[in-house]
Amino acid sequence: MKNILPAIFILLLSLASAAQDIHFSQFYYSPFTLNPALTGSMDGQYRIGGIYKNQWGSISAPYVYSTPSIYGDIKLFSGGFTHNYLGLGLLLLNDKSGDGGLSNLTAMLSASYHQALDKEGNYHIALGLQGGMVQKKIDFEKLDFFDEFDGLGFNGITSEHFDFYQIAYSDVSAGLSFDALISNSTRVQLGASAFHLTTPRESFISASSENVLNMRYVFHGSATFGVKNKFYIFPFVQYQMQNADNEIVIGSNFGYNLSPNPRTAPTLFYVGVFSRVQRDIIPTIGVMMKGIQAGLSYDVNTSSDLNPATNSKGGFELALVYTGNVQQPKHYKKIYCPSF
Repeated sequence: MKNILPAIFILLLSLASAAQDIHFSQFYYSPFTLNPALTGSMDGQYRIGGIYKNQWGSISAPYVYSTPSIYGDIKLFSGGFTHNYLGLGLLLLNDKSGDGGLSNLTAMLSASYHQALDKEGNYHIALGLQGGMVQKKIDFEKLDFFDEFDGLGFNGITSEHFDFYQIAYSDVSAGLSFDALISNSTRVQLGASAFHLTTPRESFISASSENVLNMRYVFHGSATFGVKNKFYIFPFVQYQMQNADNEIVIGSNFGYNLSPNPRTAPTLFYVGVFSRVQRDIIPTIGVMMKGIQAGLSYDVNTSSDLNPATNSKGGFELALVYTGNVQQPKHYKKIYCPSF
C-alpha cells in the first residue's frame, strides 16, 4: 500500500509528460534543446557531447525517469576573411519514464548561419533551424490504472481503452542568438528560440484527438567574466514557457584556473548553484580542460507539491562535451576567454 500513491503520482506525471518537453538542469551543455541557433557556436571546429539525466529514483525503481542524450555539430566555412560560417549538427535523445511505461525517441538535424558583425569576428548574430522525427511508445501492460484497484489489491483488469501503443510525428524549431567577445576576459551570449512550430498532434487514445504538443518558447542568456586569468564567473539564466507552464532557471558557476599560462586554454575547476524557481535547488561541479568539459549536478526538490512523493530528492545529471581544434580568437592575445 505504501507505494500505491507514489505509483499513481508517477503514472499521472508520465502521461502528462507526453505533451511536455524534457528540461535539463545543465541546459548550457545541451545547445540543441536550448536553441537551434547555437549549432556550431563553439571555440573549436567540431563538438561532441551528451547528457544523462536520472530522476525520481527515491520513489521506487520501476518509476525512475532516465534521459540519455547525445549530439554532435561542426563548423563549416569558418576560415574566410568575413568570419561568417555555417553550423550543422545532429541530436539523438531517448527519454524513458518508468519501467517501459513511456519512451520518447527523438532525432533532430540542425543547421545555423552565423553572421559576423565586425571585421575581427568578435560579434556574431545567428539564425538556426531544426527538424526531425519523434517517436513515442507506451507499454500499457506495465501500467496500473485506478479501476484495477478493488480495495484489497490490484486485480489486473481495466476498462481503459487505447488505440495506439506508439505514435510518430515530424517536428520543426527555430532560434536566434547573439554572441559577443567584448574583451579578452568578457563574453556575453543571448538567445531566443521557439520549438514545435507545427504544434504536432500526439495522442495514444485517438488519431482525431485535439491533444497537441504546444509551442515552447525559450529565452536565455549567459556570460563569462574573467579576473586576472585566475578566477571566472559564469552566470546563466533561462526562461521557458509552454502552454500554461513556465520555468525560470538562474544561477552561476564559479571557476578557478589551475593553468599558469594566459595564452593557452585554462584548466578550470568550477562549482556553482542554480535555482529552478519554486521547484529545485541545483548544486553543480565540473572541470574544463584541453577541449573537454564535464559537469555534474543534482536537483534538490523544494516544491511542496512534489515533496510527498520525492522526499526532496530529484535526481542527478551528468554532462560531457569534447570540442576539437579549439582556437583562441586572433584579436585577443593576452588572456584566453573560456565559454560553455
